[in-house]
Amino acid sequence: MAAEAALGSDSNGIGPDPNTKTEHLSPAEILMKKHEADLAHRASIEDVVDEEDIIHPPTHETTPGPVLEEKAGSTDGPTGTWAQPMSAKAAGKQKARDETSIDEPKAKTTYKAFDLKSDDAFPSLGSGPRPSVPAAAPAWGMKKSQPSQIHGSNGAHSASANDATTSSNPSSRASTPASGVATPTSAPASGAFGQPYAQRTQGGATLSLPGRPREVADTIVLKSHELLPRDQLKKPVSEIVQSIKKRTGASLQMSTSRSGDSTCIARGSPEAVRKALRDVAKELSAKQSIKLSIPASLRHRIIGNKQGVTIQGIQQRSGTRVHVPRPEEPTSTNEDDYEIMIDVVIEGDALGVKIASDEILSIVNDHTSNVNLSLKGIPAEFYPFIAGPNGARTAALEEGRNVRIHIPHYYTWTTQPPPTPSAPNQSPTFSPAIGIPIRVLGDRLAAQQAREEIERWVEELRRQIAVEEISVDRGRHRFILGGRGDLLHDFLQETGCAVVLPPPSENRETLTITGPRDKLSDGINKAFELAGSMHSANVDISRSHITAPHGPQAHARNLTRYLEQRKEIERLERSFDAHIALPTDDGPVIWEIYSRIGRNIYPARAEITSIVNAHPPARFGHVEMDPFFHRHVRQQSAHIIKDNYGVHLVFPEDENHQILMVYEGKPVPGQEYELPKKFPSASELNEAEAALQEAREYLLSLIRDQKEIVKKSIEVPKKFHEKVQRFLSREQQDLAGGEIPVRVQVGEPIPRTLQAADDQVFLRGPAESVDTLINKVAQFIEEEKENERENGYATSFDFPKKFANILIGRKGENIRKYREEFDVEIQVNDGKVEIKGAKRRADAAKAKIIALGKKLEDEATHVLKIKPQYHRDLIGAKGNQVNRLQERYNVRVNFPRSANVVPANDDQSIADTASEVGGGHRFSRASQAPDEVIIRGPRKGADEAREELLNLLQYTIDHSHVASVSVALNQIPSLIGQGGREMESLRLSTGAQIDVPDFKRDGADPPKRVEIKVKGTKKQVEDAKKLLEERAKTFDESIVRTLEVDKKHHKALIGSGGANIRDIVTKAGGSDDRRDLARTVRFPRQESEDNTIVVEGNKLIVEKIVASIEEIIKQRENQVTETVEVAPEKHRVLIGRGGETRRDLESRFNVSVDVPKQSQTGQARSGVKIVGQLQDVEKCREHILGLVKNQEGATVQVPRRLHHSISDNGQFFRRLRNEHKVSVDHNGQQPPARSATTSPRVRINGGDLPLITDDQNSPDNFSWVIRDSDESAEEGDIPWTLRGPPESVIKARALLEAAIEQAQKQTVTGYLILPDPSKYRYVVGHGGSQVNSIRKQTGCKITVPRDQAKGEAIEIQGAKEGVEQAKDIILELVRNGGSGGNGVGRGGRKG
Repeated sequence: MAAEAALGSDSNGIGPDPNTKTEHLSPAEILMKKHEADLAHRASIEDVVDEEDIIHPPTHETTPGPVLEEKAGSTDGPTGTWAQPMSAKAAGKQKARDETSIDEPKAKTTYKAFDLKSDDAFPSLGSGPRPSVPAAAPAWGMKKSQPSQIHGSNGAHSASANDATTSSNPSSRASTPASGVATPTSAPASGAFGQPYAQRTQGGATLSLPGRPREVADTIVLKSHELLPRDQLKKPVSEIVQSIKKRTGASLQMSTSRSGDSTCIARGSPEAVRKALRDVAKELSAKQSIKLSIPASLRHRIIGNKQGVTIQGIQQRSGTRVHVPRPEEPTSTNEDDYEIMIDVVIEGDALGVKIASDEILSIVNDHTSNVNLSLKGIPAEFYPFIAGPNGARTAALEEGRNVRIHIPHYYTWTTQPPPTPSAPNQSPTFSPAIGIPIRVLGDRLAAQQAREEIERWVEELRRQIAVEEISVDRGRHRFILGGRGDLLHDFLQETGCAVVLPPPSENRETLTITGPRDKLSDGINKAFELAGSMHSANVDISRSHITAPHGPQAHARNLTRYLEQRKEIERLERSFDAHIALPTDDGPVIWEIYSRIGRNIYPARAEITSIVNAHPPARFGHVEMDPFFHRHVRQQSAHIIKDNYGVHLVFPEDENHQILMVYEGKPVPGQEYELPKKFPSASELNEAEAALQEAREYLLSLIRDQKEIVKKSIEVPKKFHEKVQRFLSREQQDLAGGEIPVRVQVGEPIPRTLQAADDQVFLRGPAESVDTLINKVAQFIEEEKENERENGYATSFDFPKKFANILIGRKGENIRKYREEFDVEIQVNDGKVEIKGAKRRADAAKAKIIALGKKLEDEATHVLKIKPQYHRDLIGAKGNQVNRLQERYNVRVNFPRSANVVPANDDQSIADTASEVGGGHRFSRASQAPDEVIIRGPRKGADEAREELLNLLQYTIDHSHVASVSVALNQIPSLIGQGGREMESLRLSTGAQIDVPDFKRDGADPPKRVEIKVKGTKKQVEDAKKLLEERAKTFDESIVRTLEVDKKHHKALIGSGGANIRDIVTKAGGSDDRRDLARTVRFPRQESEDNTIVVEGNKLIVEKIVASIEEIIKQRENQVTETVEVAPEKHRVLIGRGGETRRDLESRFNVSVDVPKQSQTGQARSGVKIVGQLQDVEKCREHILGLVKNQEGATVQVPRRLHHSISDNGQFFRRLRNEHKVSVDHNGQQPPARSATTSPRVRINGGDLPLITDDQNSPDNFSWVIRDSDESAEEGDIPWTLRGPPESVIKARALLEAAIEQAQKQTVTGYLILPDPSKYRYVVGHGGSQVNSIRKQTGCKITVPRDQAKGEAIEIQGAKEGVEQAKDIILELVRNGGSGGNGVGRGGRKG
């Protein structure tokens, strides 16, 4: 061994070091070294991976996952950057994978450069120094590596890319479990032995020849402190190695480094190598003992469910002894928020301890990830020192770890006072804190390390911390540490000491200073300094009402209770920055006032005195009532008494029977009650006494009909307590409105003389109700005992192991519901569910659980990567969007709560980065990333919900373009418009969402400009932004001018339909839009007496408008009015069609022409007024006279029966007007009414239309109807007055007379419907040539319908012979395809 130590080793402890100097070595040592050097250059035969294995690797080696690109030449493992991620929508459509992001990039194949120093690739060249591979201890917070994972040279995991990237917390994977002892780096995990040496070391060798057993090589490194001393070895190391080689058949090579670490390389068959290395570790290493803290809930998994099969297997494989403590009885039936931990002790050699600990940690990690530890055995007096000033020490401990540490804020004791000062050379005896443990939450490994560090601090504090007591007035205690101990950390930072105050309920003046002995004096001096800086005063409130009926002390205590309950003491303290110490015993009622500011003392004292004086005994009263009724009266009647009688009730906190009543007066709606500060008048005192008496009578009436209140107990075995409580709760659910439920108390403390105190259930209430419930409880207990006897039935069945956590639920809530629902015992272990109980109940529970398993088997989970900025839109207002998805597809959609670390059993998180909608515990994920949305449910529904959510996401992304436009605050009303019409119009025209900020103008200093937010698609945002910016620019550049204009001119300025003002604005360069016009020029309302016209807009435009208006007003002031006599029948000439002529006159001559209405009579009927400038009026007058003079008139009497036939729906009038400039009127007479049968192009219905079965291509299938021409039923004539130029009137008259003659010849009307309306075009011909030819040939009027697709008829009017001839010609045209012909038709149905 000495020679081996002298040789040295490389960085891995294997082989000679080439840098070792040989000048001081003996020849034998040099020869030995040379032999070892040559050994490294021997050729070896290695296993080569089959090409088929490369192309088709095993499943566990090709698990999809993100892979980092490895840089060539790097010795630090994978480095580089992530591949480019896919878009949110594309990623969301990828196939779901458990706990894997949908947008994971594919692994990229990289190739390393040749390593000439590699002993594997080039054995003949030798190898350089091999870099050491650091050991990676298993991470508590992660899943354990599978047995197929390879290991490094020291047995450390060499994780695949998938392992490296799927971990939720990579930082903890490199951590080492803080077990309290060193962990050997050489020991591989269970199942590691037998791996090929090339997989376990860099440059190792394997041998695999056909027909020969496969050889492997493995290595173990034993640290110097793990080795047995030489004097304790049974044999020399060389003999031990030789013995193991003979015993196992393996080849062993030992070497020792300068640091004393020993390395053993074993070669041979897998079984021989494994046994050889185990024997080396067993015979050379010292015995070790470590402790592993695991959750008590996993105890059964470490032991195993078949007589300890799991723990026995661990002990056999590792050669160690594993001790798991027995389970303890729970001290409480209530579930804690933390996990109970137990210590598992492992004893054995270094390698065996490592193997056993790895297997145990693997089991733990398979079932847990995060942990919530509770450190209970630590004295509360140490808490400030553990936390450090302002939490500095715990913050440093948390830094870089996935863990949170919560230390209770301890500054006052409750039930357990601090220890008393000890002798100078002795440490005080501190007791563990009760009910306020330190909490450690987060990754299991990090939490364990934090726990061990805290425990180490506690041991140091036990040796360092001393205690001293000082006496300070109770009222000054608050000012040492602040109201709620807020100044404790400042005190600790300045003095190195902490202060523990007595609770307010204790009438003590002693407080405790804790800290290192050398700093206690600083803490004491600082406490006295803070306490002495206070100013104080006393108020004896009992002296204000010394004649109180029950004594001044009793009244003062009642008044103090009332003011405390009313929070008046707190208000006084806030108002005067003071502290008021109240008495706690039955002595004098003296209030002590303390404040750092001396001038606040006396105003506080004065206000207290005024409040006390304003509450004489007459305002107070009391009523005796059994405490059983207090809760009911407080909940049901206190507000009624306050509203009806103005009496406030103060209930005792203990079992006192007396309820205090204080008269305050009836409340004023919407006004908070304020305590009076003046002595009440006599009338007010009488009012108070009367109200108190009425309130007392009302309270007593509430319980007058109640039965006697009793308290009885019944013995119930402890195992039935929870069931009895649930039973009593159900029994009292449906009580009548006025009935008070019986109170139930389990295990009430009773005197020691009575036995079975824990088995007592106490009931308090009306005697009859208590007796009834006791009988029911007794019957219930008997039924439960009977059920217990029947509960021998047991059944077990398989349940998918992957869904066990869902079956169990968070903290077991789901399985507990099943147990309570069916009243059976249910256990879930390793994919097996065992149910014990009555057969009927057990079978029902089994059926329900099996149904749950089938439902879960069909479930699918999709994890979508969606940026948090879109979550709010996807969730919708009050979750309506996501709730709709959940209801439609029967799935659950979980949005993340927070990006912060949240423990698995913590259902609270920081403020909504995103809201979790529908996030029942069943679907919650402790490690859900802030950009992950989880959809889980039936596979079909989950797929459809994912697709719809991604479509909604794409829509949201497309409509998430945003922009802002700065506008003046004063412009907001005009942008919104009356009733929001302007803004709504802008939204509708652009499609964008426009949010206008709500700023109230009555604010202290409102901003001059505000930002309007625009959201939508890119185009919508651009359009809306452009419009808003244009309006903002116009507004910013706009000015406001006002004009005082007499109202008589307003109508002329506006013009008919706003024509004049529109013309003024457009000529000035303004918009002709109706809304813009209304904003640009605003006239006062007609009913208003205001004459002000407001002009607003661009400065240049406004100035032009104002100038135009002023010019118009100036002209109107100089206008003249002239009346021209024009015969009423010629007014039509002046007006023109639609007022066209009159507008032309007004525009041409710049005048206003007023033509009398037809309703006017007398002389005014013929007077046409012309208003304008004198010269313009003269010109217009001359033009009108000339126009009227040129208009000759001729009247023709037309038979009324022929009026509509000649007018031809107004076509004849239009022909005269367009061709001859002649207008027609009827001298005020109304045209005859049109009969229903005279309408042209009548649709022939009934049976006359061609049938659907007729040949559509045959012209013989037609409908033909002849009727007498429609004639008006009216007799007589109607005048047609023709007006126009004389020569035109003559021509028009001739046309009219010819039309009358023609109409008199048209005695019948024929209606022809062809089966194929598309052939009507043959009848019309090119440019109407055919139909005009038929008209001339037959002398008939022919009308071909325009909308031929509606089956309307061709209408033919004329003499009967001409109508028949026209019909035949039309049919011949259709038959010949429009080529002409005048033959007679060959058939058809005639009507």
